[in-house]
Amino acid sequence: MSVKCGQIARYMNTIAPIDLAEEWDNVGLIIGDPEQDISKVLVCLDVTTDTVNFAIEQKVDMIISHHPLIFKPISRIVYNDWKQKLIYKLINNHISLFSAHTNLDYARSGVNWNLARVLNLENIKNAGNVKRMSSPGIHMEHEEFYSLAKTGMLKTPQKLIDFISHVKQSLNVEHIRLVGKADDIYNKVISKVMVFSGSFDDDILRYISPEIDAIVTGDIKHHSAIEMLERGICALDAGHFATENIIIHVLGGMLGERFPQLNVIGKTKTIQPFIIC
Repeated sequence: MSVKCGQIARYMNTIAPIDLAEEWDNVGLIIGDPEQDISKVLVCLDVTTDTVNFAIEQKVDMIISHHPLIFKPISRIVYNDWKQKLIYKLINNHISLFSAHTNLDYARSGVNWNLARVLNLENIKNAGNVKRMSSPGIHMEHEEFYSLAKTGMLKTPQKLIDFISHVKQSLNVEHIRLVGKADDIYNKVISKVMVFSGSFDDDILRYISPEIDAIVTGDIKHHSAIEMLERGICALDAGHFATENIIIHVLGGMLGERFPQLNVIGKTKTIQPFIIC
């Protein structure tokens, strides 16, 4: 038994309302027919050649991605550009594409909230730039304000060296980049943590107060790291992929629970653009 593409899109919009997305973002149903019958869904982080080929091999009807394939307006679709090739392939194979990006970062059941949960943080709260929703989705009926960053407390304070190990194990990464002083690794105690998934936004620096012992994030720029170091801010850069990949299983589980007739698969392994040499 199948589900209409539009039904899935509407449900996704209750998890991550479009109104939560940043103005520059492109979210929602990007490619597809709302009346298309969907039997198999692939949840992924990025829409790449590897992802689309995998979807075709698996006979997927719909892809739900975190990062949108299309950000800027496209004036033509021809088979001589990597992105346009993917659009062509998706349309030619009748695969719909839905993306939930910054709206999913903000959402109560979204990326940053679940990043905090994966790190076993307690008393999770909004932090940083806050948005207000007048008509929250079904997963956010008890909360009116939403933010990209979240803060939470470790159940038991940890030395930084132990917290680093905890982050690496929780996010399944072998390496992280640490912004901080060498002495902090063995002496600093971590209790209150801020999380900000994906690419670190310099605007968040305005909201990092002294009581925050560490921030877990990704893609910290050089000049941001310099400011953090000068201000005594401890930051763990676990990478863009690792801090967002945690949402794949969460979304897959929610879709499977809401539409038990769907075959939902998650693609948590993908070709990484960087090689550590």
